[in-house]
Amino acid sequence: MEVDGMLRIFNRSEKLHNLKYSNYIGYGDTKTFNALSENKPYGDDHLIQKIECVGHVQKKMGTRLRKLKLVYSKKKLSDGKTIGGKGRLTDSLIDKLAHYYGNAIRCNSTSVKEMRKAIWAVWGHSCSTDDEPMHWFCPTNPNTWSCICRLISSGTPEEMFRSLQIAEIAANLATSVFNDGNQILITILEKFGLKINRNVCVSLAERDNRRIFTSRQRRLESSFEARRAKKIKKSKEIELFQEQEGISYDPGAF
Repeated sequence: MEVDGMLRIFNRSEKLHNLKYSNYIGYGDTKTFNALSENKPYGDDHLIQKIECVGHVQKKMGTRLRKLKLVYSKKKLSDGKTIGGKGRLTDSLIDKLAHYYGNAIRCNSTSVKEMRKAIWAVWGHSCSTDDEPMHWFCPTNPNTWSCICRLISSGTPEEMFRSLQIAEIAANLATSVFNDGNQILITILEKFGLKINRNVCVSLAERDNRRIFTSRQRRLESSFEARRAKKIKKSKEIELFQEQEGISYDPGAF
């Protein structure tokens, strides 16, 4: 059905909109793109190119990790512990790894070498500990999402000092916003002699109001208990179903 629908969209684009589609965004070896290539809705002179969907690649990464976690959920690893649990492969960590995996691909789409390096940086940084640092591939440019841990512990004294300054500024800004709200940024910028646009002031005020409202709602005991009960119920239902049926469907898993 998806193949027929996409063929219909491409075949009628000239008649309805007087345009030709040049690209098709998909993932992997899709039947839809193969059908478009064979059908050639615009003739031999206008071939359609396929663009890989990074979102699907990122999603598949998370799917594979969740499947791995399920398979080893009751098995003891070499350290005598299971793969899941606090400080190990949790759902939160899987989401984070998949997110950074996708970013590594997007930010290095023009270089396979740099893409591979960035992907390994995600893995190494996540596995790194104080006793065994693994920041070999982490970027060292202080103007990027640089690994502050590595920058501070390596490089020239000037680079180390600059890294410490960046880390300190970032920490101070985060603390100021947390304690005094987003509007404190106006005061900080004015100290530097910068003029603040009225729209910026309004936007920051709205952010603070939303933050206060959300905080008050979450602080209500009834709201907290309801969210907690819903989360526990859903988690138990999913675990029970997977134990009984196994994984019958996972996006990008098959």
